[in-house]
Amino acid sequence: MSSKIVIVLFPLFFSFFLFSQKTTTDSSSYLSLFKQYEIFSNSDRKKGLEVVNEIENLAIKNKSNFFIADAYLKKAILYYFESNVDKSKQYGLKAIIAANESDNKKVLLRAYNLVGAIYYNLADFKKSELYYLKKITLAKQFKDTVSEMATYYNIGLIYFQQGNYLKSADYNFIALDYFKRTKDTFNILSSLQSIGYTYMNLEDVPTSLKFYKEALTLFKHYKDNYQLAGLLIDISTSYKKQKKTDSALYYLDQALKISAKEKDNFHFALATDSKASIYADNKNFEQALLLSKEALKTNQQSQLQIGMCENYGTISNVYTQLKNYDSALVYAKKGYNMSVLFEKATILKDCAKILSTIYEVKKNSDSALKYFKIYSSISDSLKTEGQLRGIAQKEFLYEKQIQESLRAKEKQLSDTKLEKQKQINLIVITASLLLAIFLLISVINFRQKQKANALVLSQKKLLEEKQIEIIASINYASRIQKALLPSNKYINKYIKN
Repeated sequence: MSSKIVIVLFPLFFSFFLFSQKTTTDSSSYLSLFKQYEIFSNSDRKKGLEVVNEIENLAIKNKSNFFIADAYLKKAILYYFESNVDKSKQYGLKAIIAANESDNKKVLLRAYNLVGAIYYNLADFKKSELYYLKKITLAKQFKDTVSEMATYYNIGLIYFQQGNYLKSADYNFIALDYFKRTKDTFNILSSLQSIGYTYMNLEDVPTSLKFYKEALTLFKHYKDNYQLAGLLIDISTSYKKQKKTDSALYYLDQALKISAKEKDNFHFALATDSKASIYADNKNFEQALLLSKEALKTNQQSQLQIGMCENYGTISNVYTQLKNYDSALVYAKKGYNMSVLFEKATILKDCAKILSTIYEVKKNSDSALKYFKIYSSISDSLKTEGQLRGIAQKEFLYEKQIQESLRAKEKQLSDTKLEKQKQINLIVITASLLLAIFLLISVINFRQKQKANALVLSQKKLLEEKQIEIIASINYASRIQKALLPSNKYINKYIKN
C-alpha cells in the first residue's frame, strides 16, 4: 500500500488561489490571530487549536460567517493531522456550509479538497470523488488551473485504488505534463510518485523505480518529511518485489525514523506493516505478527480503514504460514469484507487467495473454488499485459510530446534568432549602403573641389603671366620714350626759358 492516500491533502496547502472577496467585517482584528496560527499550526497543534478557538469566538461575536468558515477549516486541518478523523470531517463539512453562506470561495475550495481527502482515507471513494469534482468545478470557475490539475491527480488515485490503472495513468500523465511546464515541484513529486506506484503494481518494478528515483532527486531541493516518508516506503516496496531485502529494509528504516520524529502515525503504521511483511517473507513470523498488530492498533486509533484493511491481509497471511488457520480465517474475512465494502481491489485479491487456501485446507472445496475464482478474476484484471502496454504507450506519447515541445521551442528560438540576424544584417547592409553613398558623394565633392582649385590656380597663373607681360611692355615703352626724348640736361642747356 502506498502513501498516496495522504498526498491528496497537500494541494490544500500548496495551491492557494487568491480570490477577490469582500466582507463587511473589519479583518484587521483577525490578522494577529492568523499570524499566531501560522506559527503554531506545525510546531504546537494544541496551541494552534487554542488560537483557532479565539478566531472562532471572535467571528461568532461579529456574526461573520466569512471568518467562521476559515476557523472551521483550520480546526479541520489540525484535527486531520492529529488523526482525529471524526472531528476533522465534522469541521470540514461545517466549513463548507459556512463558506457557501458567506461566499468565501478560498475556504470553500480548500474545504472541498480536505473533505475529499478524509473520505479517501476512510475508503469511501464515491464521496471522495464527489467532493473532488466539486473542487474542480469551482477551480474551473475561477480559472485556478493548479488546483484543477492537482485534483485530477487525486481522482487518479481513486481510480488506482479501484484497480483502474489506465484511468489513473490518464489523469497522472496529464497532471505531470502540466506541473513540469509550470515547474510546480510539489505536484511534480506527487505525480512521479503516483506513476511509479502504478508501474510497481503492474509488476514493472524497474520503471517504477525510475520514477521514484526521479522524485527522490527532487526531494534534495524540497523539504517535506511527510511526503518523503511515503516515497521511501514505496521505494522499499519496489525493492521488496525484486527480493532485495537489504535495500527494502534500508528505505523502510529511513521512513520509520522520519515518521517517528514527525509524529506521523499514518506513515509509521504503513512502514511498520511493510516491515512485518518482509519478516513474514523471511519466515520470522513472531516479529512479523508483533509489527503487523502494532500497525493495526495505530490505524484503528487513527480510523484509517484502508490501512486496517492492509493489516488484516498481512496478519492473515502470517497466520496462514503458521498453519493457524482459525486465526487466519478471522483476519482474512475482515480484510475481505472491508475491501469489498470499499472496492479495494488489491487487498480483495490477496484476501481471496488466503481464504481459498484456508478453505482448501479445511476441505471446504466449494468455498475454496469460489474464492479462487474471485482471486483469479481480479488478478487477470489487475495484471493484464494490455494495461501495462497501455501505460507504456502513454509514457511514450508523453515523452514524445515533451520532445516535440522541446523541438518546437528550439525551432521557435532558432527562428527568432534567424529573424533577429536578418534584421541585424538588414541594418548592416542599409548602413553600409548609406556609408558608401556618403563616401561616393564625398569623393565627387572632393574631385570637384580639386578641379575648381586647379582652375583657380590656372587662372591665377595666367593673370600673373599677363601682369608680367604688361609690366615688361610698360618698361619697354618707358625705355623707348627715354631714348627718344632729350634729357633734362640738354633742355636746360639749350632751352633755358
